[in-house]
Amino acid sequence: MPYNGFMIEAKYDIAVTFGRFNLLHIGHVDMFERMADLAHNCLIGVSSGPNNLPIDQRVAVIEKVMGTNGVVYEHFGGPYETAKAPNPFAFFEFVNAERVVLVLGEDQVKLAEAAKRVLGWDYHLVKRLYSSTEVRALIDNEEWDRLIEVVPNEILPDVARLRGQEILSQTVK
Repeated sequence: MPYNGFMIEAKYDIAVTFGRFNLLHIGHVDMFERMADLAHNCLIGVSSGPNNLPIDQRVAVIEKVMGTNGVVYEHFGGPYETAKAPNPFAFFEFVNAERVVLVLGEDQVKLAEAAKRVLGWDYHLVKRLYSSTEVRALIDNEEWDRLIEVVPNEILPDVARLRGQEILSQTVK
């Protein structure tokens, strides 16, 4: 895979991650891009469990920002795909490869350790750049200048719309 003009071999067959990804931000995108540095293929698991925004809308935002539009996208030689599952271990059943690395935010160390213990997978923790909570606050406080630094331009309207859906669902309960 090309990297800074040099060819390097990915250490893993597949890099996987799992999350809600309710309000996507550049921290998520950074994590997805790091996955491609580690493996030939990248699988992004999206939670279909309760208390989340509609899964098809969240998957569409991920595919839009990663350039897939429903088609496998090659970034540094590694294609991205998405998969839906109610919880991480149901998602992990989709993975059929020998050399697997789980890539998660640094706040997900318990899940990473469980996957290592149960499945024998390596893991790579990524330093948190931003949080969905921060994105919510920026939208709610109409801090648009700051928000454009945190959410990629091409998905900013989608993320703002999803935040509106969150607010509506909270008022209906």
